[in-house]
Amino acid sequence: MKLKTINVQIIKPTLIVLAVLITLIVMLQTKWVKIESIWFVFPFSGIRISTLVTAIACFVLVLFLQRENTLKSICYALLAVIFSLGLFEILWYYTAAAFRGGNLEIFQFAALFGWVLLGIREVFTKRPSKLSTVFYGIFVISMVIWIGAGFKFNDLGNSSFSVSDAILNVVSKTALLIAFSLHLGGHKTTND
Repeated sequence: MKLKTINVQIIKPTLIVLAVLITLIVMLQTKWVKIESIWFVFPFSGIRISTLVTAIACFVLVLFLQRENTLKSICYALLAVIFSLGLFEILWYYTAAAFRGGNLEIFQFAALFGWVLLGIREVFTKRPSKLSTVFYGIFVISMVIWIGAGFKFNDLGNSSFSVSDAILNVVSKTALLIAFSLHLGGHKTTND
């Protein structure tokens, strides 16, 4: 492999990550975003710090696995993140609704469901690697354990905090992100 090709493979994903990190730092410095406990709190919503870090890492993982860094590789990296987070949020919401008696609002997740279907379409005929299958298994097992333990979770603004529930949330979400990133990213875009 040529040195120039290796540099391009490393430089583009690195620049993307640096741009995201610089943007986060600027938002934190200007107080547009703040950190509360385990959360990045944006003006209208919050996201777990672990979720944001995992999403960025999986985006980069797909770019490195693709090795071409074309526009399609970037789209695959975005799809890996949006699919995984979207699927997790849909499963989380409907499981929470079932355990907490919440409203089952189909239209709230209609747009996310479209991304989930797109992600499934992209990997439907592609066999996952052994490592990807292991992470899918970790996701399923951690979700079953979490549901079996009562499916408690930590909300932004809720004063009670459960370490075990936070760990189950992070393990399940991270495992799904890594599994799908390996599954999608391990297939070259030029052969599709």
